[in-house]
Amino acid sequence: MKIQIKYVLCLAMLVFEILPVFSQNESGSINVRFSIPEIAVMDIEPDYNNIEFSVSASADPGGEPALKQISGESVWINYSSAIRKNGNKRSINAQVTDNSLPEGISFYIEASAASPFGSRNQGVSTGKVKITQEPRPIITGIGSCFTGDGVNMGHELRYFVEITDFEKIESKTDQVFTVMYTITDN
Repeated sequence: MKIQIKYVLCLAMLVFEILPVFSQNESGSINVRFSIPEIAVMDIEPDYNNIEFSVSASADPGGEPALKQISGESVWINYSSAIRKNGNKRSINAQVTDNSLPEGISFYIEASAASPFGSRNQGVSTGKVKITQEPRPIITGIGSCFTGDGVNMGHELRYFVEITDFEKIESKTDQVFTVMYTITDN
């Protein structure tokens, strides 16, 4: 009986040793390919935005005129960016187009820090920037990222007007100019 048990155990061990040789796994593979193009898109939210300022006389005779922003809605800049590995970071520039600033007035834009929505590698505000007809960076260091889309996403834009030379100011009913924003490679 002992011999039979040894024989059965030896036979079982032999089967378990040889079995993997006969039950080989077969496998196959495929290549998966995808591409991500360079992306650089941005927009301003909300779509219907106009910024209005007024200059009004001082309450005191002989006092300096008061500047006031009439429009109260907040304006946000949203963007998506995909850059090449080791590629240049991007910036968002602002400039005055379609007409010019009134004489004696300076116009400034300040972008806030990026909102907590979106992904990492969002740009950094350059602070309060004087805007002219030449492009000026307001956000720099944009990597591969997205800010989210809509109000309260991306960077809030704040606008400021200063009287720089009161002697050059002329009375006008309306003077309109356009600020153009452009996302560019550095």
